[in-house]
Amino acid sequence: MTTATATEIEQGAPVDASALSQYYTDLLSWPTTIDPSTGEVRLRLGDTVDALIMRAGFGGEVNHQLVRSMLSAPIIVVPGKPDDWIFLTQPRTTMRESTIADLVSLQVGWKEVGSTIVLPAFGSAEDELRWLAQPKADLELPPWGAVVGAVRRTASSRAW
Repeated sequence: MTTATATEIEQGAPVDASALSQYYTDLLSWPTTIDPSTGEVRLRLGDTVDALIMRAGFGGEVNHQLVRSMLSAPIIVVPGKPDDWIFLTQPRTTMRESTIADLVSLQVGWKEVGSTIVLPAFGSAEDELRWLAQPKADLELPPWGAVVGAVRRTASSRAW
């Protein structure tokens, strides 16, 4: 197989897991591995990249808050009923107990440092794990605290 270019990968050209993992590592500096049992490309969370997970509807409102703050996050859609959205961020920062309680009450979650999540291939189908907002090599991930702040602003501005 020939080596895929970044443009081909971003446009959803078929590539094998090693080419996709290499793309994430070389262009984005993300710590990825390939799961030998499934062939999935996995991202290790904690040191370079972290993630906040929430329901799609609420995630749409949070994303709007981020855009209003001139920030953008790569977002992975995990199909389900309802879908979950995974916002990728810079490594997490220490949170107050009240912040943790707010996130838990809003059903916003996160994984343990050192755990992994599956990264989607570019150009995935609607019913597969896919990118809603693709990562870009020239854009820095938003700070963890900025996404947490967007979650809290969204919750406080909702008409309950």
